[in-house]
Amino acid sequence: MIKVLVDENLSEYFAEGLNQLQIPLASGIEVTSIAKEFQKGIKDEDWIPKWGKKSGIFITQDIKISTSKQQSILLEKYNMGVFFVKAPKGTKYWGKVELMIKHWPEIVKIINTSKTPYTYFVKPKKIERG
Repeated sequence: MIKVLVDENLSEYFAEGLNQLQIPLASGIEVTSIAKEFQKGIKDEDWIPKWGKKSGIFITQDIKISTSKQQSILLEKYNMGVFFVKAPKGTKYWGKVELMIKHWPEIVKIINTSKTPYTYFVKPKKIERG
């Protein structure tokens, strides 16, 4: 079973929805949230090592994680596979849901075939390797 962690900035309900949609596919992927696995408000420096040892796949909108030297080093050290959601500025909740659903089959393929660490940017038209 591969567990995928969804950041708070995308909502625990979003994570649960993705998980429910994934179940009938029996692909061995479970989607969960930071709120469910840890607690709301946990610092990146605290959850990254724990999640890296446990699974290492993460979905977030927080691009700052990739540009922060300390957090970037942690992501690589703990072999994280990260998908950064880059929705256009002002995109509402349902726009983000549509973006992720559109690209979900490709995200699952990457998760199943790529060795961590890796970084991808999920954009409206395509997914780009970081």
